[in-house]
Amino acid sequence: MDGTGTPKAIVFDLDNTLFDHQHSSRCAISAVRNRCPELAGKTLDELITKYDAAFQKLYDAYLRKEITHAHMGVKRIQTFFTDLGLAASPEKVKEFRAIYKPAYREARRAAPGSIETLTKLREHGYSLAILTNGHVKKQNEKAELIGVRHLVHHLVTSEEVGFAKPDPRIFRHVLDRLGTSADATYMVGDSPNADIKGALDAGMRPILYSPMAQGPQRLIFEQQVPVIHHMSQLLEYFAIT
Repeated sequence: MDGTGTPKAIVFDLDNTLFDHQHSSRCAISAVRNRCPELAGKTLDELITKYDAAFQKLYDAYLRKEITHAHMGVKRIQTFFTDLGLAASPEKVKEFRAIYKPAYREARRAAPGSIETLTKLREHGYSLAILTNGHVKKQNEKAELIGVRHLVHHLVTSEEVGFAKPDPRIFRHVLDRLGTSADATYMVGDSPNADIKGALDAGMRPILYSPMAQGPQRLIFEQQVPVIHHMSQLLEYFAIT
């Protein structure tokens, strides 16, 4: 709060913020490693790093419209195997997906502290929204499954709006939905580019969610941005006991 007692709004990213993607991915990659002999000699952390790097490479290409969303999944797995120096045959890609997808879905959960934090924020008069890149149906289903959809007033996706983060237009859209001004609205997300830059360009107040970060602040795009390492720290930030 700013001392005036006026409720503010808080916008959250979904993937890797309210949704604990790292937990699901780690469980799924572990399942693949246990059943694919050629991966047995690799550490779990190495495999996760390569898979995340493959995703980022393909997602950047998708945003540049060099690849369709439908082809991202297969290309990501092919890139993952290629970067490990392994063959990526159609059979191997099919086997990977058959193991990874159900293991990932079974392990989906909210980030630790998210549900309790959202509940408290609502009780204290904050308007809450989720702003996420992705498909409307998929992201709504995910938010429902992990138990956060009913705790936010709005969920806005890039598919719905036609713009993807960090385009400031998608941030302005969620501000319109909330009916709040940019300087009275916070954006909590894990991505310095998609979440923090987009929020700064739209005039919002960014907060970086980074469980592995060091320190309470981080310099991002020449701005000192507050950092939280656990979702419950938001309550401390807004002086909520």
